[in-house]
Amino acid sequence: MTNTPATKTSTSTISTSPLNTMALVGFILSVSGVATGITIIPGIVLSHIGFSQIKRTGESGRGFAVAGLVVGYCLLGLSVLAVFFVLLFLVLIPLIAVGSLKYANVS
Repeated sequence: MTNTPATKTSTSTISTSPLNTMALVGFILSVSGVATGITIIPGIVLSHIGFSQIKRTGESGRGFAVAGLVVGYCLLGLSVLAVFFVLLFLVLIPLIAVGSLKYANVS
């Protein structure tokens, strides 16, 4: 007697919902904000739009939307901190230079 393996044919198909384009573009713009710096805010806006569309329609791409928001907000925060420190140093360095000159001329 020979045992032949049972062959099972599967006709099930995997149904996937379409990917939300706004979430994907928002993620791409947020990540490209590392190099350009000007695409951060459009990336955040498109990620928010994509996230709300995903909740409403049930499309896939929630991970892209969340990642676009996280990356975008982190880069925005770092950009704000960088501008703050640059302005702080632009104000403090002349004040320190003037103050050191003032005390250096004491005779």
